[in-house]
Amino acid sequence: MSLSTTRLRGSKRARTRDQLLVAAQSLLMTQTAAALGIRQITEHAGVVHATFYNYYQDIAALIADLGELLGASHAAAMARLTPDLADPALRFARVTRQTLRIVATEPGLGRLMYDVGLPADSLVAELRLRLALDLAEGQQLGRFAFGDLDLTTSMVSGAISGLALDLHRGTLAISAIEPATTRLLEWLGLDPETAAALGHEALAFEPAPALPLRWLALPPARLP
Repeated sequence: MSLSTTRLRGSKRARTRDQLLVAAQSLLMTQTAAALGIRQITEHAGVVHATFYNYYQDIAALIADLGELLGASHAAAMARLTPDLADPALRFARVTRQTLRIVATEPGLGRLMYDVGLPADSLVAELRLRLALDLAEGQQLGRFAFGDLDLTTSMVSGAISGLALDLHRGTLAISAIEPATTRLLEWLGLDPETAAALGHEALAFEPAPALPLRWLALPPARLP
């Protein structure tokens, strides 16, 4: 088999996988993951029923893949927002504000995260890993002052996830994002003036990842 043929087949396979995920996302805008059926997905994707099993063992496997895609899409957006930033406190502030803004301004993403039954740890795991790296660096550089790294990472990631849920539900207004980010920075050890400056930095925010999410829309390095 030639290299060009191998690439062509890989491309077709990736496109079909995305077709299934796009179909699932479209259906999830009006129903939950528990209500999805394989035939329903394949008909919506425009492929034969048996095609599904070339990619996923069952609905649970597709839902897990969609959860990973959600996390990878968030990671790609965050990477564009913080290119080569040396200050971990500034990275933390930008990632926190962007994460919360995405949920507040894109109801479809909020629905995927909180309302349809996707694995709750998909996005949280990606966010927690990034937070752990930034918090560890900030602690080493003396920007942050806290005790146990794992405990702090869990508490901060939980706080951000809770804020995101409240923004999605409308319990909090979008205007709460900057004050919340400032309070988190203060809790991590920044003085109030510095925390407020970073939490309210003038910033051109990245647009939310476009729905439906697709693996092929991510930078090549993010493709599984």
